[in-house]
Amino acid sequence: MKFLVFLFLVSSSVLASHKTVYQVMSSHPHDVSEFSPFITTVKIDGRLWLVEKKDGAPESINKYLLSVQGRDVRSYLPEISKTKSNTDSELIKTYTAQVNSAEIRKSVEALSSFKTRKAGTADNRKATDLIKAEFTSLGLTVSTVCYKADTCSVIADKVGNESPSEIILIMAHLDSVGKDFAGADDNGSGAAVLMEMARVLQTYPNKKTIRFFATNGEEGGLLGAEHYAAQLSSNGQIKNVILAINMDMVGYNSNGIVELETDSKYEGLANWFAQLTANFTTLKTKITLGAWGSDHVPFIKKNVPTLLTIEDWRTKTPCYHTACDRPDTLNYVYAGEIGKLNTAATISKDLE
Repeated sequence: MKFLVFLFLVSSSVLASHKTVYQVMSSHPHDVSEFSPFITTVKIDGRLWLVEKKDGAPESINKYLLSVQGRDVRSYLPEISKTKSNTDSELIKTYTAQVNSAEIRKSVEALSSFKTRKAGTADNRKATDLIKAEFTSLGLTVSTVCYKADTCSVIADKVGNESPSEIILIMAHLDSVGKDFAGADDNGSGAAVLMEMARVLQTYPNKKTIRFFATNGEEGGLLGAEHYAAQLSSNGQIKNVILAINMDMVGYNSNGIVELETDSKYEGLANWFAQLTANFTTLKTKITLGAWGSDHVPFIKKNVPTLLTIEDWRTKTPCYHTACDRPDTLNYVYAGEIGKLNTAATISKDLE
């Protein structure tokens, strides 16, 4: 296995400056408009955006920036060849072959049929109920965890038959920024793939517990994921989560690349996902170390091996957080390939 490791390294001479370098922690257009007049860009490579603050920058922009001092923050394209098939590979292929792009599209269209999925709204609750009903129809053990009285995330367990206390957590946020009948890619696509994975794995004889987690309030600040990670930590169950996979914006692409994002302490996990990508999908991978901006972050902070799968940020949807984020703009074959990747990761981890 070889790697093109030097697309960008924080220690490179490009950062040889007297000023502190920061990683930008938000790409929300309204956030960018607030801080962009006060920063100088050092490097942009997909989701990795590194900047310096201009003299006199207001303290109010600090919430969008994180110093890279002492952190291993970088991005690279791994060159990985397929490995030979074995018995486990054939089992995995049996299930990845069942991922259906047409089913993913149907779910995206259903979620986008609500006027808004903004957290706290009546339509958000209807979308939550739709996902609960889908998980229930698959025979999963369904519950909710609410960070506010009227705003809940959905948990659906496929309990393991050998080591049920070990949990593989698969998540995607169900809420949107609130544009009318939009939010197809962000994050109807991730929620739809989450439901499709539950359908595909319905007949899989899992040893460990597979937990499907449709989070809420991500657009308001990772609220549902933060709440649940804190809850698991307080009751001691966070140690049972042996792998967490996040899907956010997995429906738009023009170059066949899936971005795998985590922090440097889980670089080995990212490389493992890259190998699975080569073995079980048609996609190529880009690895980004320096996690931000989605529901994988609270679990990484709790020391859970966690990874985000997301469309390549260099070619992300031009409808990001706007009213044109509609179902007819998405690439459902691409979303299906990410579903195959995460199905392969789930089964591979279950077989360990």
